[in-house]
Amino acid sequence: MRFKNIAMLFLMVCLSIGAALAGSEHDATGTINSVDKVSKTLNISHDPIKTMGMMGMTMDFRVADPAMLDNVKPGQKIKFVITADRHGRFVVVGIE
Repeated sequence: MRFKNIAMLFLMVCLSIGAALAGSEHDATGTINSVDKVSKTLNISHDPIKTMGMMGMTMDFRVADPAMLDNVKPGQKIKFVITADRHGRFVVVGIE
C-alpha cells in the first residue's frame, strides 16, 4: 500500500512538471548531430538551457513541423526554440 502511495505521488509530480512546462517556449543553441525524417526528430548537442534549468547535453527532439528537417544537416550550428507538449516531451517549434 505504501509503495502505491509513493508511486501515485511521483506520477502526480511528473504530470505537474509536464503541465507547467507545456506551452512555455525556451530559446536554445546547439549543433545538429543527426536528422531522422522517419521519426521526425533531430539529435542535438545543446548548450545549457537556463530558462529550463537544463544542463548542456545531447538528446533527440521531435519537431513540430516535419518540413523543418528539409533545411538542416548534421554539423550545423543552430538557434532553436523548444516547448514541451502536454505529455512533457520536448518539441522543436522553431529553428534559425
